[in-house]
Amino acid sequence: MDLSNIMNRSRLKGCLYSLVRPRNIQCAGRPIINGYFPDFLGEGHVRLGKNCCFRSFRLRQQFTVLKDAVLEVGDNALFNDGVVLCAVKSIKIGHSVKVADMVYIYDTHFHQVCPDEPLTEASVSIGNNVWIGANSMVLAGASIGDHSVIAAGSIVTGAIPARSLAAGLPARVIKTFEVPGDWIRR
Repeated sequence: MDLSNIMNRSRLKGCLYSLVRPRNIQCAGRPIINGYFPDFLGEGHVRLGKNCCFRSFRLRQQFTVLKDAVLEVGDNALFNDGVVLCAVKSIKIGHSVKVADMVYIYDTHFHQVCPDEPLTEASVSIGNNVWIGANSMVLAGASIGDHSVIAAGSIVTGAIPARSLAAGLPARVIKTFEVPGDWIRR
């Protein structure tokens, strides 16, 4: 489905939105927009699953996908106020992922930390049924396993295994739990 057709038919009166190169955005179904339409910027490829929900009444979300980069979002994903995402390589977000307010997801550090370290650009992978708490960051090279929870204010820099609660700076597993593989968080 072409996102520009959705924008033209939407009933978002008074809603500001912008898209750069909408032909690079593919939707498996009509996204759910509550509030402002998110900004999609860049020349990369965006693939949105069915029933992706963008909920923003205070702060619009911004998804920047640079040339040759890919953003894949699974079915039933939810993005809240002020989510910022930047892909220079690849960011993959699974099905039924919930992303709380003011979460930042980057697959790059944007610049070198010091002269003897290279610029970091590494794919990010977020599994199915993951909940990322408010004011968290998911940084280059991070991976989060299915059914995991990232506590509010955490910074994910490495691998978080499936069915884990992780918190802190950097995020560390503080608890593991069992859930059926087909369980979906409400």
